[in-house]
Amino acid sequence: PPEAPPEAPPVPDDAEVEHDHGDDQITAFFVGTKNRFEALMLQREMNTDLVEPLTAIIPGVALGELWQNIGSAEVGLRVIAIFAVAISITGMLVALYSSLEARRREMAILRAIGAGPRTILSLLVLESTLLAFLGCVIGVVIVYGGLAIAQSPIEQRFGIHLAFRALGETEYAYLAMVMAAGMLIGFVPAWKAYRTSLVDGLSPRA
Repeated sequence: PPEAPPEAPPVPDDAEVEHDHGDDQITAFFVGTKNRFEALMLQREMNTDLVEPLTAIIPGVALGELWQNIGSAEVGLRVIAIFAVAISITGMLVALYSSLEARRREMAILRAIGAGPRTILSLLVLESTLLAFLGCVIGVVIVYGGLAIAQSPIEQRFGIHLAFRALGETEYAYLAMVMAAGMLIGFVPAWKAYRTSLVDGLSPRA
């Protein structure tokens, strides 16, 4: 029987021929030196070479600059947080101070039945401390709740993993400062409530 004609070689696709995968190009490489001084010299020579378009970086230095920039942003956020806490504490002071006008009769009755200075001070200081404690608890719950909701979208979109971790010593120190500020704020309306005269609190107002 006659032999079958040999198969023709496949014709390459024009698009595949023109497409350059770039496998033969080097985009980055790592060079090690024996000491740090040589690394600095090599970096300077490569960055000042006008023949080859090369850029040399030292990973440790680059990461240090990155963390420095992040640290500056962290300081800014801490300042904003301090102002937010100060505004919240001031708002709580104004609210407690204003509520004394509606509680003048209550405080006068407590003093009339024998409540001493410690009792009046303790009631209002305890109230302000409780408000500060509730604010801290609600803030922590909101932070962890927001982290749980935003963790997956942020990781999928930006590739940044937000890990859950327990509160550290720094966070507990901040919470303790907020609690102490809330407790100290309570002494201002407490002192005003005690200085209010019994006649002014018990007499009917037109």
